[in-house]
Amino acid sequence: MRGLTERLRVDVHNDVVERARRVAAELNCGYILRLQDKKETLVNINNGRTEEIATGSLVGMGVQVFTAEGFSGFASSDLVSAQAVEDLLKRAFTLARYAKEAGGEMSRALFGLAPHQERRILPLRYPYGSLGLDRVEQELGAINKELQSLDQRLSVRTIHRLVDEEWRIARHDGTDVVFNTPRAFVYNTFTAKEGQETATTFANIPGSDLAVLLDPEFRQRLMKRSRKAAQLAVALLSAGRIKSGHYKLVIDYPLAKGLAHEAFGHAAETDGMETSILGRNGRMRVGEQVASSIVSIIDGPVEGDYAYQPISANGIPRETVTIVENGVLKAGLADLFSAEAAGVPVTGAGRVESCHHLPLARMTNIRIQVANPYPVEKPFEDLTPADLYELLRKYNLMEPGEEVLYLSGFQGGQVNPAFGNFVFNCSGIYRLGEKPVLYRGAIFSGQILSALQAVIAGLGPIQIDAMGTCGKLFQGVPSSGGSHYFLVLKADEEITIGGEAQ
Repeated sequence: MRGLTERLRVDVHNDVVERARRVAAELNCGYILRLQDKKETLVNINNGRTEEIATGSLVGMGVQVFTAEGFSGFASSDLVSAQAVEDLLKRAFTLARYAKEAGGEMSRALFGLAPHQERRILPLRYPYGSLGLDRVEQELGAINKELQSLDQRLSVRTIHRLVDEEWRIARHDGTDVVFNTPRAFVYNTFTAKEGQETATTFANIPGSDLAVLLDPEFRQRLMKRSRKAAQLAVALLSAGRIKSGHYKLVIDYPLAKGLAHEAFGHAAETDGMETSILGRNGRMRVGEQVASSIVSIIDGPVEGDYAYQPISANGIPRETVTIVENGVLKAGLADLFSAEAAGVPVTGAGRVESCHHLPLARMTNIRIQVANPYPVEKPFEDLTPADLYELLRKYNLMEPGEEVLYLSGFQGGQVNPAFGNFVFNCSGIYRLGEKPVLYRGAIFSGQILSALQAVIAGLGPIQIDAMGTCGKLFQGVPSSGGSHYFLVLKADEEITIGGEAQ
């Protein structure tokens, strides 16, 4: 029971929670109080030289107040005390009354919630502070040095970030929830250079604590991924460019995560239904076919995951949501204040970057799941493009002489949720065959619904540790997800691989 009974730093603020309740009763208003206590460490080593060791902290609170009619105001502070919360409540209440005078939006959704008390404390093997900074620097330096020695054409940057974050959320109805969202990663960037040619690749391992550095299994996976990425960077120096066109494709799970998150997940967030491809007249198109009948898309918190968050910023438990089931749109990522207008139930999707922000409907860990995936025996890190070719032939997913491209590694991109257009970049492209041919990464673009309709198979088990930072309305929160090791997509006129013109 240690994870439930362990005391956190935010537990000391009982006087703040009580003062907020009392003042709100006097003002006859509802409220959501968000208390945050965060510590973090960053270590950055570039080519054997420590460039940065930084530590930081944030302790603060934000109060969102609602009048009886449903008008709201918000105020926040880096000072946490009983007097400070009283001042914030009164300030936010004044802003709420100004919102009424200005004809602002109203929502009484908060007043329909039932009170909730819960503690969700994730126990950690190697918590924040259990390893000195000198040892962290030593471990990272060893990783950086080993990878740098792989090839003299390589420049290697190794970054480690560790975050110890705690939240306490209280409401006027007696809700009082406490949870932590710890996270960590080790991230390697490889830049290969020869003459005028350069190529950059990445490899990382995410988690919730210092296990990303200390656990042998984490370390082994990181080094396998890193060696693979380093070798790819060097090989890309002499790689050609693929001709643009429409191809049968295989994408790996980090790229599938990018597709699920950027191109589909944001469109499923209910605070954007007025302009989303998944909305019609502000209502979510629940019940419509939006993907291949073998495709499901799921989002929800996963313990130990980099983006883990068990409770929303409004004090509502975060649900695991099957957004798409067997190709059919079933549900949205719905926060308290946009679910009703979108015509779907609240799923606790509200997240904030800090106590100084207002919640937005956001993803946590989003993954694409395919019915009846084909088995793969090797770990993902041990698979080569030649192995992938043999798997496609074995499962009759590739005809003799058929042209199939394998896109490896997600390197960001852009999406328009209103039209469903996406433009992504990948690290490298292989033309699959007995002797796969490597090409430089190129733009992967198209229509998201066409891409999801094009999925014909999944290979391997689900792998959901592709990590990133999700940006929305000037807030950044950790994100993660994935799919099976690989997804196979049939050629489609609305999915294009860029490059040289035909």
